[in-house]
Amino acid sequence: MKLDMTISTTRLSKKYGFESPFKPDPLAKKAMPHIKSGKTLLDVGCGEGADSVFFAKQGFQVVAIDNNNTYLNRLKAFQKDNRISNISIKNCNVINYGYSQNYYDVINCLLVGCCMRRSEFEKMLLSIKQAVKPKGVIIMSLRNYLDPEFEEYSSTDEMIEPNTYFKKDACCEIRYYIEKGRLKDVFKDFEILYYYEGLVSDKYQKNVKHGDSYIICRRKIESKTNTILHD
Repeated sequence: MKLDMTISTTRLSKKYGFESPFKPDPLAKKAMPHIKSGKTLLDVGCGEGADSVFFAKQGFQVVAIDNNNTYLNRLKAFQKDNRISNISIKNCNVINYGYSQNYYDVINCLLVGCCMRRSEFEKMLLSIKQAVKPKGVIIMSLRNYLDPEFEEYSSTDEMIEPNTYFKKDACCEIRYYIEKGRLKDVFKDFEILYYYEGLVSDKYQKNVKHGDSYIICRRKIESKTNTILHD
């Protein structure tokens, strides 16, 4: 399959209405040595679909889910024009989606859990952990406690849940900033392949730095994935 993801941002934006540069997340690319192509991959909160297309290009059978119909229509138009047959696009709420247990070889969930309440993230997280196959891989990232925005909110706004605030811009209505070490803790029953939390450059170069937590982990064969660690 030949998919051109090197087309200029301006051309893609003009043709499809993409709001962000149509390029895969660096964590998605970093995960490639740990996963095998030709397998089932669920892209949770796919947005405009740059990661979904990236994984489809690597040979994965991709299921892309999101509840933003505008984003999904852009992805569908790109998919049609480029004749991409191995992406199934679904409009759904990622928190309440009917995740099939022990089904996916890979689950990609990047900067999604931070766009909901902490309690909703925990609900989605449990479903995702149960949906990946034993020996399957989960790729996940969230904004964290180091983010400059969190410092601003924590000094001026009232929390609606732990580390959770109403968002002030159109990116999303809610922002949860994951606590120190928590992303590693909630995957303590998985094999950690890569973990990082700290300040990172914005992949779209809109902001100088973000506070992010990253994880790539593999479900152990004996893992029951029926608990989430609480503080």
